[in-house]
Amino acid sequence: MRDTKLIRILSKFSRTDLRRLRQFVDSPFFNVGEMERSLFDFIYKHAPGFQSRKLTRQQAHRHVYKTQAYDERRIVRLQSRLLKKVELFIYHHFREDDKIDAKLVLMKFYDQHSMPNCFNNTYRAINNTLGEFPHRDPAYYYRQLQIEKAYRVHLAGRQQYSRGSLHHQEVMGALDVYYLTDKLMQLCRMFNRQLLARVTYEMPLIEEILSFVPGSMYEEIPAIKLWHCALLLLKSKEKQEYHQQLKILLTEHGHTQTLMFQRVLYTYLENTSREVFKSDDAYYKAMFELYSVQLEKGIIYTNGYLVPTIFKNITTVALRLGHFDWTAKFLEKNKYKIPPEYEGREDVYSYCLAQWYFKKKMFDETFTLLNNLVHRDLYTNMDVRRMRMKVCYEMKEYNSLFEGLSNSFNVFLTENRETIPEPHIRANRDFINISRRIFNTIDTDIDRLNAIKRRIEEIHILPERTWLLEKLEN
Repeated sequence: MRDTKLIRILSKFSRTDLRRLRQFVDSPFFNVGEMERSLFDFIYKHAPGFQSRKLTRQQAHRHVYKTQAYDERRIVRLQSRLLKKVELFIYHHFREDDKIDAKLVLMKFYDQHSMPNCFNNTYRAINNTLGEFPHRDPAYYYRQLQIEKAYRVHLAGRQQYSRGSLHHQEVMGALDVYYLTDKLMQLCRMFNRQLLARVTYEMPLIEEILSFVPGSMYEEIPAIKLWHCALLLLKSKEKQEYHQQLKILLTEHGHTQTLMFQRVLYTYLENTSREVFKSDDAYYKAMFELYSVQLEKGIIYTNGYLVPTIFKNITTVALRLGHFDWTAKFLEKNKYKIPPEYEGREDVYSYCLAQWYFKKKMFDETFTLLNNLVHRDLYTNMDVRRMRMKVCYEMKEYNSLFEGLSNSFNVFLTENRETIPEPHIRANRDFINISRRIFNTIDTDIDRLNAIKRRIEEIHILPERTWLLEKLEN
């Protein structure tokens, strides 16, 4: 029973949600049957974890039907009926905070029952409520469109069609803003995905929209301004101008978007920074600035947590610039910000701390910390293996261990080739091969060293590129 849809849904409820569901089930208004209430009583005893071994259909049947013989189909049908009531609760409960939706229902009621004064009062109230919304995203403009359409329907029902504008212009304006905002956002998502993966999309009307916005009456709307600039950044081959422009727009108008959408826009800046800033120093400085702004404003967190890859990226960028004290404070402040459900949570933090030790040239401490990791996550596992090889290289006294680590890394990649994406396999093999070539090259073999450098420059995606070039120069 613990694996049923009903229990999976209830396990997502907070204690407050469960208490309100208790009230919902007990309310005669929602017509929950006696048997459904009895089944819910049984299930409720096992909340909120729902992990008890007694949470079985047999036990539920005994609780509901007492001494009657066990009937699998009967208890399954009862579960199904209770599930429908729970889904009805979800519909009511999770819409309660939607003040706009409630007022739209009121407007429809007043219109259908010819109560124009009540309708107009609600129309004014709903616009006041909408005006208090802090963010101007597609959800906001969609609500605006719904309101104006409801008002147009109201006017059409009360006026002769030969008189008045019937609010058509206002509806068209709301529709245009909603369409342009949502369309620009979707086009940005598609272009960004094309930059990251080998996919191709059909994008109708993109050129028409890009040419229409400048000079139009919608050009100064912050949401359209932001997403139009983001699309130009992602689409353009020359990205410097739009990169700087989007940063400025985010400073001026970022607050008009939700934290989630602000994070998306900053991600576009991050994903295009390598093309804008050609030198490593400029690139890392730009990335550090982007991360710092997002950390300061709380934009970079998702539901209060940091995505593990972002956690590692911030650490790498800060250490690359020599911000040791800043990094130590970041790690301490955010070590519990990695999502608790992420199985490699402790490994990610420990790996980042090992990076800090490594940059401080505390190689014994680095090696000890790396050896204590559990390696639950494949990507952190690859990061750790690369760092072990780097530590051995820096210590100059573990030739056999360096070779052993590189060989075992190759074996690991082969054994996990069905799970790890091919680009990651290839990139890590390139790291292994190049680091071994540098390790096994004498410093007087200039031709070989130059050949290795050319190979590094040829590879598009190469982990630890900066470190490899440093070792090559040394």
